[in-house]
Amino acid sequence: MPGSSLRNAVKRITHKERSQPQARSHLGLLEKHGDYKKRAVHYHAQEDRLRNLKEKAAMRNPDEFYFGMHKAQVTDTRGHQMTEETRNEKFSDTIGPEAVRVMKSQDLAYVRLQKQRDGTKAQKLKESLHLIGMTKTASKHTIFVQSKQQADEFDAAKHFDTAPELVERTFNRPRHAQLVASQQQQDNDDDEAPISQKDLKRQKKEQRARARIAAKARSQAYAEFEARSQRARAMERAEAHLVTEKLVAGKGRKRKVKGKTEDGMPAQYKWRRKRKR
Repeated sequence: MPGSSLRNAVKRITHKERSQPQARSHLGLLEKHGDYKKRAVHYHAQEDRLRNLKEKAAMRNPDEFYFGMHKAQVTDTRGHQMTEETRNEKFSDTIGPEAVRVMKSQDLAYVRLQKQRDGTKAQKLKESLHLIGMTKTASKHTIFVQSKQQADEFDAAKHFDTAPELVERTFNRPRHAQLVASQQQQDNDDDEAPISQKDLKRQKKEQRARARIAAKARSQAYAEFEARSQRARAMERAEAHLVTEKLVAGKGRKRKVKGKTEDGMPAQYKWRRKRKR
């Protein structure tokens, strides 16, 4: 068939799908037949899926039950998911219960370490700061004497070696020697040449700057103290939950005697007494 072979040898025109016209380029790429086909198949697949779900819902038996219902729950945030116990069992089947117990103990050790660190840091900050206005009850300083007469004649200013008007202070309470030295320094400064108005303004400006820096540092220290204290309390609650979870996962018959408290502490359980052999 020479005609057929000759026809195939001649170059034919390649028919291409037209592109988006220039006037409609702002609408994006022009949809081709292949794109329409994929979209149509996906659309009809969704229709079939929805129709099947509607048929299942319409023909559903209200009394049907699956054991998987015990292992799943529906939450407002994550929707349908497995329960915590089911996840733990699945994880335990994968790596073994001994590995899960070790991981729990490691978490408990980390929580205890973090609680100890935050508690120690908060205690150091409390000792270094003068917690003015932060304590709910006034601090007390108890002095022991030998007799009732000494208690009646007790002079706090003489005992603390300070001025009577400074006795009630719980911080910055200088002794008599420090007061005398400060007064002498002030007298010496007064005897010196008078300070110019320009130097006086500069000194006041420096004092205000130092006061602002001190106030900022003090505020940051108080904020750190409060944050450390709150985190230490949070670690304490986490430790209580982990300890309770570890005990509940152990052997022995138990019953819950008290639910979770408002401050976040875990529930309380009571174990049945068992005689040791």
